[in-house]
Amino acid sequence: MAETYNFGALYIHAWEWAALPIYLAVIFLVSHILQRRRIRDNPLYRFYLWGLFAKIGGGIIFSLIYLYYYKGGDTISYFESALAMKNLLWESPPAWLLNEFGANSVQHYSLFTGATGYPLPYMYYDLHTIAAIRVICLLVIPAFNSYLLATVIIAWVGYWGIWRMFLVFAAIYPKLKNSLAFAILFFPSVLFWSSGILKDTITLSCTGWAIYCIYSVFILKRSQISYSLLLLLNVYLILLIKPYIVIALLPGCLIWIFSERINSIRNTLVKVLLLSTIIIICTVSGYFVFSQLNSYLGKFSLQKIAQTAEVIQKDLHQSYYHGHGFDIGAVGNTATSFFTKSPQALAVGLFRPYIWETGNVVMLFSGLENTLILVLLLLMILRNRVKILLQRFIAEPLLFFSITYSAFFAYAVGISTSNFGALVRFKVAYLPFFVASLLILLQAKSRIRIEKD
Repeated sequence: MAETYNFGALYIHAWEWAALPIYLAVIFLVSHILQRRRIRDNPLYRFYLWGLFAKIGGGIIFSLIYLYYYKGGDTISYFESALAMKNLLWESPPAWLLNEFGANSVQHYSLFTGATGYPLPYMYYDLHTIAAIRVICLLVIPAFNSYLLATVIIAWVGYWGIWRMFLVFAAIYPKLKNSLAFAILFFPSVLFWSSGILKDTITLSCTGWAIYCIYSVFILKRSQISYSLLLLLNVYLILLIKPYIVIALLPGCLIWIFSERINSIRNTLVKVLLLSTIIIICTVSGYFVFSQLNSYLGKFSLQKIAQTAEVIQKDLHQSYYHGHGFDIGAVGNTATSFFTKSPQALAVGLFRPYIWETGNVVMLFSGLENTLILVLLLLMILRNRVKILLQRFIAEPLLFFSITYSAFFAYAVGISTSNFGALVRFKVAYLPFFVASLLILLQAKSRIRIEKD
């Protein structure tokens, strides 16, 4: 059995580096066969291998930085907890089944032994974290107890959902495929933070799959049973790991689905009235679902988000942040207070840390990216009048969905996050959508024919 007593400190052994080319060769062979089969019908697959190796490269860089620069981190805790789960599978399959699919209870935790190792208690007893560990456990099995190889496998599997999301955007905007590839497949911070052994790798991939399934079922109307089941599976996984992502996705997705039908109506007045009605219904529905899942949303719940923001204001002045915290001012627990803080929260969620606020190499790259995003936003504003923007939002449902999802998520993150380290990781969930939206809006208005994927 593999030892799991490192508690955050881990090193890559020589045999892992020796095995890495073998794993990469197998992944390349399988992916090359897939690309060769699909590229005849869909030229977009010329990006497939480039995006895959960028993803795996991001995972390897992530591993090296966390192992040798930060000297540990929660990614290693995820790995070791998943390793204990995997060891339990070999020692006692019935006990593993109870822990993989049953409750994360004290009784089930007692099934682990000194031989299997123990998941870290603070992770095991957290409902959302144990869900991620259960997924990671399945992916570390072929890694032979190697953190490096497990990272490569998880990056590979995680890429499948990102690729599907790219196919949707590039099918609707085929003339922008190069720009969209940069935003979705090659954006540096997304490659870094969504390619390692973290929750974000799983949830972003599931989000990509969900977008693709919605597009296939409701827009293209094909393979509805299989894609519907796949949609339910991915939404379920997101709900288990980061349920607030579903809340952010829901209103925009509903508007996207219904807007595709509304756009076939020629009467402008009827179209505007129907769209306004749908937006109201989707907003009310989203609020209802949000309220029902309150106890499940953690710090993003309606009751706790104000409390979290208040605690953050007090916590920011503690010495352990070493200048890496930020303060958007006092946040009350009233609707007025939340509304007045919207500009600051959105600025934080979309554009910070600014380049002069970075304190290390990782933050510096994030600061450079945010500078690029600000430049893109300014160019977009200069090239589009407000009337044109509103017309495009109505005419292009995927664009409207991406903007609303990004804005909703950015606001929630900006008002409830206390330091830049957490901020840059939370942004991964919506950054590809936001950057893709800016690049789309920079181009002349054009709804290109939908290509077959």
